[in-house]
Amino acid sequence: MKRFLASVATAALVVSGFASVGTGKVEAASTVTKVKITDSGLRVRTGPSTKASIVGKVNAGQTFTYKGKSGSWTKISYGGKTRYVSTQYTKTYKSSTSTAKKSTTSSSTRTRLLSEAAKHKGTPYVWGGTTTRGFDCSGFTSYVYKKAAGKTLPRTSSSQYASSRKVSVSNVQPGDLVFFSHGSGIQHVGMATSKTSMVNSETGGVKYSSFKSGYWGSRLVGAGSYL
Repeated sequence: MKRFLASVATAALVVSGFASVGTGKVEAASTVTKVKITDSGLRVRTGPSTKASIVGKVNAGQTFTYKGKSGSWTKISYGGKTRYVSTQYTKTYKSSTSTAKKSTTSSSTRTRLLSEAAKHKGTPYVWGGTTTRGFDCSGFTSYVYKKAAGKTLPRTSSSQYASSRKVSVSNVQPGDLVFFSHGSGIQHVGMATSKTSMVNSETGGVKYSSFKSGYWGSRLVGAGSYL
């Protein structure tokens, strides 16, 4: 997570981020099936068996896309792949939304996220920090989402990646999250402000950086959305 950037991000990154928030509407309705976790520390496995490898743990309240069932196991989308959790500790439900309403609401939420993030530029980097006295990378994204969107994100960058709706990096919108690795799993997260820039908490504090080039560009793993 920690890394000092020698160059200072330019103000143009901030401006381009705010300019790219869209306001389009699509008149359609959609229904998706979701899985809500009802117990903390629930193991996520590669197959429908207690003998299958454990690839992570999820907590009560987290939701995932439903992929079906296999015996007493529920299949979920986890980290971009189909994984298995014990059905005993899940609740499956259908979620119907109006795409037009969601699009308008999403645009407004993205603007609020960018505005809230900008307030904290220069806030010190603090390992494990989750307040305005100092943030680590995931502490910063969690704080901004809670304040601007009323959403509670998982605490760590790896769990934020795992439970987010994956989006193509080429389709990233302001407010989406971008994730990075230093070689072993997800270890850093920032919030996109445009197609190429992000605001994140790293060594030196909260700042604007490119996620497509330079230090972070070579470590980019993927992107996810909670909107």
